[in-house]
Amino acid sequence: MQINVLEEINIDDFIFVGALPDMGRVGGLVSSHLVHKLNTKKIADIIINDKPWINQEDGLVSIPSDKYELWIDEKNKIVIFTGDNQPQEPTSVMNLTGQIMKKVQDIGRIKLIITAGGYLPAEEKNEQEIFAVATKDEILKELKHYNILPLGPDVNSITWFNGLLMGFAKKNNIDGMGLFGIINDADSPQFKTASNIIKAIEKITQTRIGTGELDERVNPPEKEGKLEGPGIG
Repeated sequence: MQINVLEEINIDDFIFVGALPDMGRVGGLVSSHLVHKLNTKKIADIIINDKPWINQEDGLVSIPSDKYELWIDEKNKIVIFTGDNQPQEPTSVMNLTGQIMKKVQDIGRIKLIITAGGYLPAEEKNEQEIFAVATKDEILKELKHYNILPLGPDVNSITWFNGLLMGFAKKNNIDGMGLFGIINDADSPQFKTASNIIKAIEKITQTRIGTGELDERVNPPEKEGKLEGPGIG
């Protein structure tokens, strides 16, 4: 893994939002939307070469890689980590999480870590609902004021980067929350869910963001078929 720092930044008491594509690509939609809508500038590129193959074109070999990015909105004191996919191997995603958090902590003191993702429940629920996990009971109580309830017992693990990020926050005594919105299809982008989560982040961070671009891409929900939940990741 290679981290190419574009600009060194030092601020304290900032919010770190980190989320990568998961079920319904929700995490990636949320983080990329924040980058697009806030007044951000890129401060680092992260390159990973963890594919168990090589590419070739006209007999010439090339090594496939994935790029992730760190952005900052200095006015609102929000740092964002985003990317188009998750690493391929467990060791890669664990290494990525550790290295990214080391770099983010170099920026300064983190006030709050937020991650996001899709939630496919065991039983059909209101698509407007968002559920949460948090590092402290006090955070869960505060989220209830925004009608965000704790995640229920049908899910007992949260995998890959979006889950490991909460583990890092817990281990390092940093306030953290994961916001997981209801999806109806794990394989297609869930723009409505991402929009719901962005609206929640607006309230929690008291930051004006907007969801127009996401709302324009929402397709009418399909009523046919059966949910095959539960799941997060």
